[in-house]
Amino acid sequence: MITTTILDTLQGISAYPIPQRTLSAVALRRGVSLIEPANFKNMASTEYKLCKADLLVWLSQAPNISQGGQSYSFIDEQRKQYRQQANALYEECGEEDSSTRVVYGYKGSRL
Repeated sequence: MITTTILDTLQGISAYPIPQRTLSAVALRRGVSLIEPANFKNMASTEYKLCKADLLVWLSQAPNISQGGQSYSFIDEQRKQYRQQANALYEECGEEDSSTRVVYGYKGSRL
């Protein structure tokens, strides 16, 4: 019997090759174990949903690439759909998308 892990489910979000270090960083940030077997309980958790949302945002900004004779590209509509899916998950989990937060700080060359 083949066991599907959380890593497998997150990689299955898209055929785009998400780097392992990106998956690991998102999972670490959200407190999700990538080697844990996937089941309904952990895939319904807030932590998993936020991981998925973070990866959807990452995919919405991912560059179009070609590797090994295979091309991966997104049209603007797909990028918009990824962002909408991520925002829906953030809203469901009670968290706002970090890319839409207001950033305060010094701008300019003089005070």
